[in-house]
Amino acid sequence: MCASIPIPDDYWHLTEAEMTPFVSIPWEQPIEVGETICVRVVVPARPSSPLLASSAIIHTPFPDAPWDSILLDLVGNATGISVPVQLQPVEQPPHTLGLPLLQGSKGRARNGARIYEADVRLRDVDVYSPVGFIEYRDAQWNFEGGLPIVKYEPEPLQITGCIPVSVVDTDGSSIYSISRHEDLPLCQESNPEGRWVAADDIPFNTTTSNLLPPDNHNRIWLPYTCRMQRYDYRRFAQCLVDRYPVMHVYGDSNTRRYLKMITTLGQWCNHPQYRNFSQCLCEDYGERQFTRFRVNTRNVIIDMDPANGGYSPVGNNYNTTAAPPNKSRIYLRKWDGLTHHNNNDMPWWQQLAEPGGVARTYGRAQVAVFSLTNWDAAFTTRAYFALQIQRLLDLIDSNYGPETEIILRTGQYFCCRVDPSPSARQYSRMRNKMFDKYIVDQFKGRFSATRRLSIWDVASLGEHRPIEARKADPAACPSNHVRSELIDIENQVLFNHLCNY
Repeated sequence: MCASIPIPDDYWHLTEAEMTPFVSIPWEQPIEVGETICVRVVVPARPSSPLLASSAIIHTPFPDAPWDSILLDLVGNATGISVPVQLQPVEQPPHTLGLPLLQGSKGRARNGARIYEADVRLRDVDVYSPVGFIEYRDAQWNFEGGLPIVKYEPEPLQITGCIPVSVVDTDGSSIYSISRHEDLPLCQESNPEGRWVAADDIPFNTTTSNLLPPDNHNRIWLPYTCRMQRYDYRRFAQCLVDRYPVMHVYGDSNTRRYLKMITTLGQWCNHPQYRNFSQCLCEDYGERQFTRFRVNTRNVIIDMDPANGGYSPVGNNYNTTAAPPNKSRIYLRKWDGLTHHNNNDMPWWQQLAEPGGVARTYGRAQVAVFSLTNWDAAFTTRAYFALQIQRLLDLIDSNYGPETEIILRTGQYFCCRVDPSPSARQYSRMRNKMFDKYIVDQFKGRFSATRRLSIWDVASLGEHRPIEARKADPAACPSNHVRSELIDIENQVLFNHLCNY
């Protein structure tokens, strides 16, 4: 839709003396459910100054990223449903150039106004208004390579004057209607598009309908084109025994947390009186009561069965290449992404493929899960990460046959703050988002045509939550762990993908 609506030429010559950054929705008529609306953000040029010139030289975006980090949603006035606006930079037309674009950067000139746009598909009947802000300008979201972390001080976007977008279902036949959700087929993909719906707005019994559990804001994740069922953890454990007796898992502390939920058959942090304990909200590393597997070791073996859940086997007298009878086996390799932090134990590629590594030692896996971005965005440069990703893809190709499904788990969603801890993680929303985009693009480019690849997109689940929930929940957790209610929901997405066949 944006491609068919011209951008006024004078937008490209706006300065902050004339206008503050603003949202433009160049459409005034209602749209039908499932149609798209064009949304633009105009960031007028700032006056040049030595400070800005210095910042522009130091801070640079990745080649596929924008200069400005803008968080923007369209939010339903009645439902509170948030639809993220995936803004992309617009290339300035040559005839409007007052000053040349440096380096020929598409829509990313250091000087002059910048314009971003997105076609946003709206599938729920409501009246939508834009809500958002500018997090960083001039690539200051990318503080890698020793640059200091820039203080998080978002600036407002001018939204007054934007006409709300009305979405209607004229003939009442929308396939996306929540009232028809129970008629949808079961989800089999690992990252179906959806939205968080207030439990009170669902027009049927959410318990008997076996929907996913609500989050801590009493919202339920409902995909648009398929239906997720709530899996009892015992049922999932039986699914592992029947279909995936050997699973290889590579991941960080977020992996440890979701495996705590799986091995306890959903009991970890499940009771309401425990959910506000520190280990359930954020940091569980020192949790002494947990004994099913050792949380402070790098190599973990877990035997799962539907009756007892998961425990590490006792002693060393067991077959390392197969699961015991009537059980499944999970081989967990705790790694710190693809960073040099692994070298205190052994480099990550040795953990995977060298003699003694998971792929070479612990049997033929039906599924292998790779969790990335969390440590990588925190402690490496994108250039270093890109080199390591190519090495990882080569090792997956040479160590896992086509019978093994590869699941890529994205990083946890991050926004609305910086890391104030002594660890000084290089986290920002745009930085983490671009790391995720890079790994998804690279995995798809390498494997989509040759093997079964699935994307377990936990970042997208987080991104679709209302902005206030995104701002409030992680604020007290520097390591960016999600709370236990969300771990359960993320797990349920995986369970539906693996077992709804």
